[in-house]
Amino acid sequence: MPPKNPSSSRVTEVVLRIPLGNVSTYGEIAKVAGVGPRYVGWVMSKSADLPWWRVVNSTGRAHTSAAQAHWDEEGIPHRGDRVVLSECGLDAADLGG
Repeated sequence: MPPKNPSSSRVTEVVLRIPLGNVSTYGEIAKVAGVGPRYVGWVMSKSADLPWWRVVNSTGRAHTSAAQAHWDEEGIPHRGDRVVLSECGLDAADLGG
């Protein structure tokens, strides 16, 4: 778990808004949480209990290929190791930003 502070709490809250079957990027989450994309990545790396497979980079790739099994389970459209952001990606406005 990342240290409890307002910034990490905001990131956690935003990630938990991503519904089943959707994803968002580090950058879009960062906009809503008021932090940088790398900070989002750091929080995600310390938070195994968050739905990490719903957070991808700007090209639709997850940090590990293990995400693909979760994508299949949730019906997240993907081509190989990339999600189809145009079909399931949420932007800052969708996340409440």
